[in-house]
Amino acid sequence: MFILIDSISDLAYLNRELSRKPYLGLDTEFRRTTKDNMKLSLLQVNDEDEIYLIDAILIDDPGSNADFLFSPSVTKIFHSCKEDLEAIFAWTKKEMVNIFDTQVANSLLGGNFSIGYQGLVEQEMGIVLNKNETRSNWIRRPLSDSQLKYAVLDVEYLIYLYKAQAEQLNRTKKLEWHNQEIERLIEVTFNPQGHDDLERSITKAEETDLLIRLNKIVETISKREKINPTLFFSKKAQKEFLRLVFKKGIEIACKEITAWRSQLIREDIYNLLK
Repeated sequence: MFILIDSISDLAYLNRELSRKPYLGLDTEFRRTTKDNMKLSLLQVNDEDEIYLIDAILIDDPGSNADFLFSPSVTKIFHSCKEDLEAIFAWTKKEMVNIFDTQVANSLLGGNFSIGYQGLVEQEMGIVLNKNETRSNWIRRPLSDSQLKYAVLDVEYLIYLYKAQAEQLNRTKKLEWHNQEIERLIEVTFNPQGHDDLERSITKAEETDLLIRLNKIVETISKREKINPTLFFSKKAQKEFLRLVFKKGIEIACKEITAWRSQLIREDIYNLLK
């Protein structure tokens, strides 16, 4: 069951209700034609009592009637949130805050780095979700019954996953690591700063040798801390980090990554480069 929100007056009323909630499970459906051309079609919201489907095609401009999305007191729960944040930004022109990402949390707890929502629900709950509408046309109206059912399922279990993961992250003292990941994700999504101008100050052979040794360090730390090694430090991130170390020094390079990563790896980097 769900409630369809397709008018600005209904959204205004819902906004007041959702702004009082401690957490919400969220997902989006959108159309993206290029990197910078994205249109939100549907915003799904689970407040633990009801599921709402907000039609962003019929409500083209929410104005101030979607403030629940930007409230620091409401935790917004997504799975793999990057494109969702971009889609909501395209609709509202605002950056979200207080995000919990079940994919990031799963990786910090030692799970698969790229697991999808359906896969995580099956892994944690033994429930197999329908994937038939994954590549559906979400811009066309009216939406089919199959599309609406798919949209509802995409947020039905998010709050359950959030509660279980948040408890595990708290117990293992990794919740702050998760929060740093989200802050960094928002920063690089909306304020990207590349390092394409880095100069190579070591030979290719030296770099290859250091990367092999660095990857072994990453694998050792990941195993010890029970976190996914790709989330901790992917091979691409290792290469970019090492080049930044040789360009600007270890301390500056460490400031370019999240604090929890820096705390785990700084001493090993010093030892690696002795």
